[in-house]
Amino acid sequence: MTTSVTHIALVVPDLRDAETFYRSVFDMELIGREAARADGLWATLPFDKGWDDAKAAGIELNMVALRTDQFVLALFRGAASPGQVYVIGLAMPAEEIAGVRARLPEGMRGRADSPDRLEFRDPWQITWQISLPGTAFRTAGDWANRWLEL
Repeated sequence: MTTSVTHIALVVPDLRDAETFYRSVFDMELIGREAARADGLWATLPFDKGWDDAKAAGIELNMVALRTDQFVLALFRGAASPGQVYVIGLAMPAEEIAGVRARLPEGMRGRADSPDRLEFRDPWQITWQISLPGTAFRTAGDWANRWLEL
């Protein structure tokens, strides 16, 4: 089976702050901000309007979509619920990993920080693990050579 991830949706308590953070760190472009209408259908904020325009019109935005290449990160306003994603693993070339590292706020780098791997926890407690393409997933015990005694 061949798979690739096209999008991930996350729930965040402060949508505007999350948009700013993810756009900056992952160098993403805005592809839409939406609100749920009274009829339950979603409508997109016109691209020439921003957060302050929506607020002035009494509209509470509930979703932001960001893109880099073919990958979309959708952010939804809300409280984290059971089962929410807690780790996201991405593959990027070394120069893109370096770019993410350079754009992270001071003090946010995590346990794995080398030219071919970066791990950090964002303000919404989601851990991002970024490594070179072709890096196989390994369990933590396997990676550190820690095995259960049977």
